[in-house]
Amino acid sequence: MGTVHMLAAGSLAYKQMPADVLAPLMQLLNWLLWFVLLVCLAWMIVSAGKLWLVFRSDLAMNDASHGVLMSLLGAVVASTASGIALAFLPA
Repeated sequence: MGTVHMLAAGSLAYKQMPADVLAPLMQLLNWLLWFVLLVCLAWMIVSAGKLWLVFRSDLAMNDASHGVLMSLLGAVVASTASGIALAFLPA
């Protein structure tokens, strides 16, 4: 029973990624996060403009409010995902 336990512990051992692999991966994640946040910001600006036009013309709320909410939600998800990635890929 001791050898089975040692085999299971050996197969679950955590190995640190080499720095020459980890550095470009972290740089790619940083660029991806900035790109996603810029897309969310652009979507937020466009949706806020649409929402302003809707409120200015006294029409009912439309997809513009949905766009504002989804851009905020996308930014939150991207920021949370980067935090989780940093927890699993220590620098």
